[in-house]
Amino acid sequence: MNAITSRLPSQLAGEGARLRLARVGVLNGVLGAALVGAGVASYLAVSASPTAKAAVRTATVTRGVVLSTVSATGTLAAPTQLSLNFQSTGVLTSVNVRAGEHVHWGQVLGRIDATAAQQAVQQAEASLASAEAQLETTLTGETAQQRAQDRISVQQAQQSLANAKSSLAATKASIALDGRSSASSLAQTRQQLRVDLGQEQVDVAKQKTDAATYANVAAAAAAVAADKLKVAADEAKQQADTQAQYDAQHQQSLDRQALQQSTTAADIARWTTAVSNDQNALDNLQKTLSSDGYQTSQDQSQLSADESAQSTLQSDASAIKADEAKIAQDNNSIANATSNAASTRLRDAQNLASAQQTLASAQLGLRSTLAGIATKQAPPTPSALASARSSVLQAQISLASARKTLTQTVLRAPAAGVVAAVNGTVGTSVAGGGSSSTSASAASSSSNSSGGSTPFVSLTNLSQMELVAGFAETDAVKLQPGQAATVTVDALPNQELAAHVLTVAQTSTSSSGVVTYNVTFALDRSAPGLKPGMTANVDVVTGEADNVLHVPTAAVRGSGSNATVTVLRKGKQVTVPVVAGLQGDSSTAIVSGLAANETVVLPSVSVASSSGAGAGTGSSTSGGGGFGGRGGAGKAVFFGP
Repeated sequence: MNAITSRLPSQLAGEGARLRLARVGVLNGVLGAALVGAGVASYLAVSASPTAKAAVRTATVTRGVVLSTVSATGTLAAPTQLSLNFQSTGVLTSVNVRAGEHVHWGQVLGRIDATAAQQAVQQAEASLASAEAQLETTLTGETAQQRAQDRISVQQAQQSLANAKSSLAATKASIALDGRSSASSLAQTRQQLRVDLGQEQVDVAKQKTDAATYANVAAAAAAVAADKLKVAADEAKQQADTQAQYDAQHQQSLDRQALQQSTTAADIARWTTAVSNDQNALDNLQKTLSSDGYQTSQDQSQLSADESAQSTLQSDASAIKADEAKIAQDNNSIANATSNAASTRLRDAQNLASAQQTLASAQLGLRSTLAGIATKQAPPTPSALASARSSVLQAQISLASARKTLTQTVLRAPAAGVVAAVNGTVGTSVAGGGSSSTSASAASSSSNSSGGSTPFVSLTNLSQMELVAGFAETDAVKLQPGQAATVTVDALPNQELAAHVLTVAQTSTSSSGVVTYNVTFALDRSAPGLKPGMTANVDVVTGEADNVLHVPTAAVRGSGSNATVTVLRKGKQVTVPVVAGLQGDSSTAIVSGLAANETVVLPSVSVASSSGAGAGTGSSTSGGGGFGGRGGAGKAVFFGP
């Protein structure tokens, strides 16, 4: 790709170009469908053929450049207006043209405040003087003051070395103390675990003893519940019998009153018998109440015994549960102590490595200081002279760049034309960002600057070439003003023209169902034979990775950190996880996982003939995607597993 040496912005847009692009898109779609159909048929034939053969295709991991480009086709046109701005924002100090004036190429149109640019030139001149002085020092050697500074540098390096040694000794002592502390903590937690395990054994043995009556708390609870029911029944019966006694006593009192009131012998005999029967009933009830009291007392005693057994078993279970909690806590403490010990060892190892690294750096620093002083006090070497002269050269380049910036405070006409408008007066601020153009077929002007500000000067009646090409949605988002491009014209197949992106349209264009976004390119130079209306192709680099390991894109499965490739090692195919980087037009960058010169396996392509004509293995090409057209030409290839 040619270097971009100048950028004259312009824009071309035309309905004719869009229609031609749409026709090309439709034709590409038809051809792509035909190729896909043929490919599927071939794949099915290969899959169905029992005689298909597949050869292992490989590629080598190499180091180089991975480029990702997008391409499109457009039509050349000549712009009719230039909107001119300064390269940077500034305050106008002079306006040298007026509307309607005819200007020639290079004529001064206006000036902005050059104070900052002049200061930058002065700073660059001072840097150049400093570099030249350093070159002179390199040629003449050190002064007495510089030798004194060298002695101080040596003392500082020696002190740094002493401090590093002291720090290393302190780190080692701290590591020893940490080791003893960790061991003590771990021993204590293990001892506590042994104590708690012993207590658990005691509590378990007690539980076994206490379980002689009832096997567990549930059984004791069931017995207590049954005892409570018995006691309740006893108390209910005792209460009923007591009530019966009260009733019998009341009946006896009534019968005695009747006896006392009796006057006849028959009544006296009858009521005497009734009183006697009442007394017999009371005697029987008294016996029954005595029996009820005894039974209630027995059942209450059993209830108390069972409740005591239940409480004891519950206490045993709680004690064992507490023992288990302590044991779990002890195990957790041991794990924490072990983890803390490991963390402490890791931290101590890191501190030791850091202290050793600091000591090594201090030793290296002292040696470097001594070597540097010896080098400075030695006669200048060819490399030192070359470095000093290189610094002078860099300062000269910076000065040239600053002077160029200073010259850009003056806006000159890039071509002959007529001033259509002048916007701005002395003392006002004008926007920078470069210039823009409007073509004869464009619907609106476009700019390569960051905003749509009013141009300082507008020129008309120009003669300049530009290109407008329609890009697919996925490609248009990768483009931005200023990107370098290469233009080739079908009528001039042996020439490549440098160009750059001027603008990317914010609205889409749709034709025959194909959505594109128009991108305007400015040709940085012209060529004999270029004419408006010629079909031109443009390629734009949208991604670049330099000095990276890369493999053919077909060898990579997945993307990013989830990618894998198949590597041929000792005659066997091994799947290796890799981290994939930029995916270029034909290869993909590999960030990690592979080494240079390794052999990767490419997907195989098998072709079989049903007539027994033999099988062959095809090769694939990795293009920009799709079939036909400038949008990413490629071949229809069907990869094996």
